[in-house]
Amino acid sequence: MFPKSWNGTTTVQLPFGLNVSVYVISWIIVLAALFFIWRRGRVLGFVRWTTQDILIVAMLGVLLEVYDNLIGDQFITPLINLIPFGHAFALNDLPYMFLLMVGIAMVRKPGVATAMVFLNFLLMQLFYSGQGINILAWPYGIMQGVFVDLYFVLRGNRVFAHGGPQVLIDGFFMGALRAFPAVTFQSAIMSPLLFGETKTLGYIFFYTLFNLLGNGIEAAISAPLAIRIAQSVNPSARRTAPVSRRDVSSSTGLPVVPEPANEGRVS
Repeated sequence: MFPKSWNGTTTVQLPFGLNVSVYVISWIIVLAALFFIWRRGRVLGFVRWTTQDILIVAMLGVLLEVYDNLIGDQFITPLINLIPFGHAFALNDLPYMFLLMVGIAMVRKPGVATAMVFLNFLLMQLFYSGQGINILAWPYGIMQGVFVDLYFVLRGNRVFAHGGPQVLIDGFFMGALRAFPAVTFQSAIMSPLLFGETKTLGYIFFYTLFNLLGNGIEAAISAPLAIRIAQSVNPSARRTAPVSRRDVSSSTGLPVVPEPANEGRVS
């Protein structure tokens, strides 16, 4: 993956009590983040998920799993391993990030990233883990999507709403947030606690850094095409969710004319 000399010799293994405490805190963080995403989505005026949204998420979640643990692991990753630093930069994740960006562009509602990634994670546990569903490992699966959704709601309704350089920036940050902090949490906290697997500090640092950059760049270059596909398949993807009076007035201090009641709804 990268030179062994970069790994160092300092193994990251927290005392058991501290490791358990950090693990519990991680559950609190992801649950609080999910609640914030739901609450913020209501404040911003995003309409409820439709049957079409659920079907899109289900379809793309399954496609993520098919690629991630079948096509990717069996055919793409062995080829990527032949490229220096190819696996470190997660070049095998390019199709994965493209599908993720397509899903976000098509649905454009809070929680879409978490739903797709977590469905992929559950299917992976069910079919490929050899142990079945393991709830204790769920924070890692949620973390791969929840920070992407946090970015989405904090940006309001502007993510993937228009073209231009901002699309590349949005894609990069969402791709990077898919990798971090999930990769660090898995290597430093979850794997030692649940599976007895430890990594060196150098390995965790460089693996996180390279994955962050790789996933970020892959999402950035995928974003423009993902938007085009989303808008051609789902015309409602062109619309933006209305911004609530409370949100706008709190940020500008100016009165706002209410949006029409049906704005942003999927017919």
